[in-house]
Amino acid sequence: MNVELLPPDNSLPLALDSSGTGIALQARNDIEAVTAWLMARGSRTSNTFDAYRRESARLLLWMDEKQLSLRDLKVEHVHEFYQLLAAPPAKWLRPRKTSRGEQLASTQVLTGPLAASSINFARTVLGQMCSYLQDAGYLQKNPFRLSAKPVIVTKSVSARSLDLTSWDWLWHWIIRMPRETDRETAHAVRTRWLFALLYHAALRRDEVAKGTMGDFVRTDGDWQLRVIGKGSIERMVTVNSVLLQELTIYRSWHELIPACPLPSETYPLILSVYKGHGKSSLTPRAIGKTISEVAAQAQATCPDEHIRDKISKLSTHWMRHTSATHRLKAGARLETVQDELGHKDPKTTRIYTQDLGEQRREDAERLARLQNGDI
Repeated sequence: MNVELLPPDNSLPLALDSSGTGIALQARNDIEAVTAWLMARGSRTSNTFDAYRRESARLLLWMDEKQLSLRDLKVEHVHEFYQLLAAPPAKWLRPRKTSRGEQLASTQVLTGPLAASSINFARTVLGQMCSYLQDAGYLQKNPFRLSAKPVIVTKSVSARSLDLTSWDWLWHWIIRMPRETDRETAHAVRTRWLFALLYHAALRRDEVAKGTMGDFVRTDGDWQLRVIGKGSIERMVTVNSVLLQELTIYRSWHELIPACPLPSETYPLILSVYKGHGKSSLTPRAIGKTISEVAAQAQATCPDEHIRDKISKLSTHWMRHTSATHRLKAGARLETVQDELGHKDPKTTRIYTQDLGEQRREDAERLARLQNGDI
């Protein structure tokens, strides 16, 4: 079975059925049904589509091995699929890096066992898929919704962010990046601006890729950055004095006039390293790759093993966690941090307060002082 799911711009018969059967899909098989779901629910962003396609393709490959269809799936089958993801056989594994011309088998889709959190993500996505196909009349049951949820050990946010010492070391390392050649200089300038933007604006990599210089807005002398976040929801991120200074440094190197952006500018937030190619922007994948490469270079020269361990795991989302944690540690109000990061639910923002050890120790000591009569 060749599991080739159609891209979102392909047409597939998808219409309300008028025969009275209650089936709203004209899908002839599981692949067409899954593709219809992808087109309807996965086309919001390229990252969403890639993630949904990955999870559904794995399931279709496994079902092909077991000679099962979506309509055949029972809860027991679903649990067996989870076991495969947690302990994949050798024929399902692929090397992390493939050599040029190397041919992989169709089942070589995993680089190793999936963590419980990743398996739970698969459960959620595939459960949504089956719910959609149920509503469309293609399926009668949703075995993923009935399956057991994997036990997940929740890690603290501090395990996914840089502490102040690590960030300070990394930032000064970035400032001192080599500039002996034009190429090194261009790379250093762009790296400094990218990390300043991620740290001070707490943007997701998709938001960075989509943003333009014209999204910087000045009102009564104060600057904000217009951001289109998840669900195409617009929010305004406050531009502090350090980020504004970094912006002018970056624009000066690119010879952009004036020092601060104009509303009509269409230059991307992250310009090409080549002067004169300013309209070409980085993709979200390229931004993530840049962060990983810079982190690898930095940690290779770091003398402190604890800092080195933190930096080696750095990603764009780590930078977002780092920004939120440091804002709260500096005394920012929970409400403003929630607005800046674009969280709908304040509970999402509150997870960052769990790692403010110093403040928690101070607050805990208040009880001790009360008992001792010092308050």
